[in-house]
Amino acid sequence: MAALRITGIQMAVAPKKSANLPRILEYIDSSDCDFIVFPEMSLTGYNDGFSKGPTQEAWEKIAGACRASYVTAIVGTGSRTNGKVHIQSRIFDDQGEVLGTYEKLVPTETDRKWCAPGSTLRDFRHNNLSFGCLIGNDLWVAPGHGPYADRRLSYQLGQKGVQLIFHCNHSGVDARYAAYHDSNLRLRAEESGCYIVTVNAAPEGAPLNAPSGVVSPRGEWLVQCPLEGEHVFSYDLEME
Repeated sequence: MAALRITGIQMAVAPKKSANLPRILEYIDSSDCDFIVFPEMSLTGYNDGFSKGPTQEAWEKIAGACRASYVTAIVGTGSRTNGKVHIQSRIFDDQGEVLGTYEKLVPTETDRKWCAPGSTLRDFRHNNLSFGCLIGNDLWVAPGHGPYADRRLSYQLGQKGVQLIFHCNHSGVDARYAAYHDSNLRLRAEESGCYIVTVNAAPEGAPLNAPSGVVSPRGEWLVQCPLEGEHVFSYDLEME
């Protein structure tokens, strides 16, 4: 059995990448893990007020940090492609190469005022781990956030044979959704037969309505961060 150490960063996300990028680089530079995961839109901030050129320069700096620390990073970012804005998880491998990207397939009704849905559910393989990525509402398609079909994306990834789903999240503090988010994380991990590593953005002054941590394929929390404040968690995943 080989172990992969996975670290999640529940961090406050500022509106601008000038505040977020130095913190992301610092976390990567000081990491002692195989995979490090950041929240949804953790680089650019949760908005479309970012420019393409400086964002690409930030990606290059993150790639260099991954290469120097020999760590694979899943970073939430905004992306501009062919005139469209996407909410994206960008995967930088431990050689500083872009392993791939995943664009949010089920943006909320509010998201869609400034971003477009992605088109492809992708799976990836690296360091003997087969994994997928989901972003925020992709996992639970929450009531009240638009009349969108639940495509059961976590189940689809399980059918593709992935072992783990990285869920980059930025769900906020509306307490009405707390039980819904928790039960969905548990039940969808069990339905898919996958581990789910979920990492949320830390708010100020109120508890999150969705935890950061690791859920097992049996629907059990293996690691769970406090709902208030910034936290770092690590989990050693035993691989066949």
